[in-house]
Amino acid sequence: MGALPARNLPSEAAAPVPGRAVSVIVPLYNTARFIAQALASIRSQTVPVAEIIVVDDGSTDGGPEIVAAAAGVTLVRKPHSGIGDTVNAGVAIARGDLIAFLDADDRWLPDKTALQIAALDRDPALAMIFGHGRRFLDTGAEERVIDVRPAVSRCSGLFRRESFVAAGRFGTGEAHEFMSWMLAAGEAGLRYEILPEIVFERRIHETNHGIDHKDDQRRGYFTTLKAALDRRRLRSGSPLQGDS
Repeated sequence: MGALPARNLPSEAAAPVPGRAVSVIVPLYNTARFIAQALASIRSQTVPVAEIIVVDDGSTDGGPEIVAAAAGVTLVRKPHSGIGDTVNAGVAIARGDLIAFLDADDRWLPDKTALQIAALDRDPALAMIFGHGRRFLDTGAEERVIDVRPAVSRCSGLFRRESFVAAGRFGTGEAHEFMSWMLAAGEAGLRYEILPEIVFERRIHETNHGIDHKDDQRRGYFTTLKAALDRRRLRSGSPLQGDS
């Protein structure tokens, strides 16, 4: 798989490049400490990706400068507006026919793209493919594995570009923007599978969202679920069972 040619950020999205070209979108927000590891894990894929797009969501640390000095990475900078806007900005300019994501404080395992491209090739009806994730605690002094579990998440997935045409953009202003998108994908009839292999590692550390904002995430879960139920009710023209 050849890399896409180097380019400056265009004013509008370039034409998609067909033929198993993977575009990776990395949202960045005040994670300078980890971004080099994230980029290294993308570059270490046994089947190389075509382009890496880092979208900085208004960081105030040195993360964007680290990315700007990295060869072969497109850096997009924008004011802080949240994860939904940030990943949408990357999808809008991605040129590969396959789209993947990695948070700036997480890591991929080396065979992620190889395993997932093979799975999509085996079943053209699949819109996306996921894998297992390994969570680990990073104390700064050591890393300790917490668990391994099936992971239906942005960072564990590989998505056909058409998925974002069928299911739409990620929601903005939502604590669970990916769950909302997956609900929309289900409503659009998009199919997926989960590979048994571990494809990415989720870092748990003192400043990441999963620790700092648990209450916000719980509230966001119910807000997202209610929005999906409301969409279904509007399409059907009648209340869902159990609605008053």
